Amino acid sequence: MRVYARESVVRATPEQLFRYSASRVGFCEQFPYQVKWLEGPEHWDKGDILDFSYRVCGVWLRHRAEVIDYQQDRLFVDRMLEGMYGFFKHTHEFEPVEEGVRVRDTVEFSLGVGDLIDRTIGMVTLDRAFNLRHQALKRVDFEKLEGQ
Repeated sequence: MRVYARESVVRATPEQLFRYSASRVGFCEQFPYQVKWLEGPEHWDKGDILDFSYRVCGVWLRHRAEVIDYQQDRLFVDRMLEGMYGFFKHTHEFEPVEEGVRVRDTVEFSLGVGDLIDRTIGMVTLDRAFNLRHQALKRVDFEKLEGQ
């Protein structure tokens, strides 16, 4: 089992960033690949099932997850039920700081084919995806979203 983590500071309030991140619209806008949403509510809570496909290198991959922990404006955790990983648990944490919100993503994962693949392909893939995710979060105009 490997652990990948990334954090950055986003100019928003914890409420704004949490609501956006725990929603279908926010998820699709910050996900680094083309997404087809299959099932799940607009805004998430503990016990919700999130079911989507995403396209990587022309191939559609399915990911089905359950929200297993949810603490309003603080954190939520989703665990993969079906998908390309042998194991995938993603913790999203939101901490208020002077500049806005520190968002921290921690992923416990295994591709299920050995540690060498997890250390190389798994870590590189997650680093690319979360780098793009954090860049996307920093571009969101949360004040504009509030008016919608």
